[in-house]
Amino acid sequence: MKKIFYLLLTLPILAVSCDREKEPVPGTMKGIFYADIPGEKQLVELAPDASKTYSLRACAQGSNVSDAVMNFTFKADPELVEKYNSANGTAYQMCPGSAYEFVTNEVMMPRYGKSSTTAKVKVTASGLEDGVNYILPVTIDNATGTDNWAVADTLAAYVLLCKSEFDPNAPGTENNPYPIATVDDLKAIGSQMIEGSLVYFILENDIDMSGVTDWEPANTFEPYKKFDFNGNGHTISNFTGTTSLFGAVVGKLYDLEVSNANITNASGPIGILGAYGGSNDDPVEVSHVYVSGKITNTVAHGTGGLFGVVIDATIDACSADVTIVSTKYDSGGIYGYDNSKAPKHTTVSNCWSAGDISGNRMVGGIAGNAANNAAYSEVVIRNCYSTARVHANFKYGGIVGDAAQGQKTGEGLDIKNHIEKCIAWNEAIYSDVTDDGVHYSAGAIVGFTSVKNYLQDCRRKADLVFSDCPGNGFNVLYDQDNASPDSPLKESVQSTGGTNYNFPYHGKAVAAGLTASQVAKDLGWDPSIWDFSGNLPFFKGASAPVENPDVNPGGQLPDFDENEFYN
Repeated sequence: MKKIFYLLLTLPILAVSCDREKEPVPGTMKGIFYADIPGEKQLVELAPDASKTYSLRACAQGSNVSDAVMNFTFKADPELVEKYNSANGTAYQMCPGSAYEFVTNEVMMPRYGKSSTTAKVKVTASGLEDGVNYILPVTIDNATGTDNWAVADTLAAYVLLCKSEFDPNAPGTENNPYPIATVDDLKAIGSQMIEGSLVYFILENDIDMSGVTDWEPANTFEPYKKFDFNGNGHTISNFTGTTSLFGAVVGKLYDLEVSNANITNASGPIGILGAYGGSNDDPVEVSHVYVSGKITNTVAHGTGGLFGVVIDATIDACSADVTIVSTKYDSGGIYGYDNSKAPKHTTVSNCWSAGDISGNRMVGGIAGNAANNAAYSEVVIRNCYSTARVHANFKYGGIVGDAAQGQKTGEGLDIKNHIEKCIAWNEAIYSDVTDDGVHYSAGAIVGFTSVKNYLQDCRRKADLVFSDCPGNGFNVLYDQDNASPDSPLKESVQSTGGTNYNFPYHGKAVAAGLTASQVAKDLGWDPSIWDFSGNLPFFKGASAPVENPDVNPGGQLPDFDENEFYN
């Protein structure tokens, strides 16, 4: 049974009561409203792990309009199932409660409007039986803003669905992934993704994207779709874009190289693989992915070699040899900033970065800002190193720029990041600021940390080139012991005037003459992942990275041209 909303145009001499469960009295001029789902009204087959989200709105029937700003809510109405079946000669069963949810359930209709904003209802195959067709009738539950309304008796929104039989050999499944062999195949993956399902792809050839100037990432709109992308050891080269290769990476991505990419931002965060790694609903796992290229961002915060922003991500055995040029916050060799919310968190392990990484502030060789969510952060970064040249205005570090969201003590905040067994083998770490004002600090390992962080067994190159802002000239390299919430980092040197801007973590310097591989081996890095035969650790089966030469052993600043140093 569909309900209709009537809007009464009252006259001063009339007193009319409104009973929403009865037909409106003829001549009362009430506005009549109904729930509607725009688009096709066809039976949808859902795979066992699939879902589909529908937009839901309230509409005025015929020439009726709202005489006031109104808010509507919706509900599922089992009483309409029999009515629908009688009118259409069908035998649908009521959709079980386990198979649907109202993601958002309130809409607003403007005064004199005929259509409201949209809510969302999501359906899944949960609880559906094989061979049974189901119906989800949705009607208006309530309205506020005026009493002069009624629910249509002949109109409602209907979702028709059934559970499809799972075919393990269907295209896009684990047993039969979609093959990617050309640029056109890459362009098609967005149309092959299915909301709520994990769709599989495999790269069958190296793909050269030279000349492709109209790239549109496949996964750019929420709800983001999950996919499993097996790079199969192949390379995608010469990619040019404005955000990323994939948009949002949710699911799994592995065994892939993306070389010589060039991204210039148009809007939002950017990274070579994705603007986002993971989502609020689903995590991402990335392993054995290697990227190189240039990323330019003058528009938005969040710039990274792999991802601009990570949300519930696991990144392992990956590398980024990149030039990052940003005028905004949060730049990092692997990712720009983390935006996870409890209980989710990001783990980065066994990764390395090289190149030149810059930004306004919160800049790091691995991560720019490990704790973007000021109320919570439990990022884990372990067994990583960087040889990158890292520079910013302030809040920058060889591994992490900011691990505390500017909260040194972290009082009242659940910031417990883990930065463990990382190695700062950077070419140089320095400030781009030329004034002598007081700024936030910089560090060999972490630029700005917190007393609640776990800072364990991190090392820096013996002759690391390092300098802080001119106003923080007192911040020089010195050894620091391990720290944890139970044994917090000891107070560092204070700036003049008593303002505590200087709270870095420098780790400990290694003995002169040691190579990064020797240091990593001594720290117990996994020999099944790392090859320690060169000066720098590299991944088993991969080519050894090229180490930047020491420009001036002894830890003093190199003889950069002044304009280059303070660019």
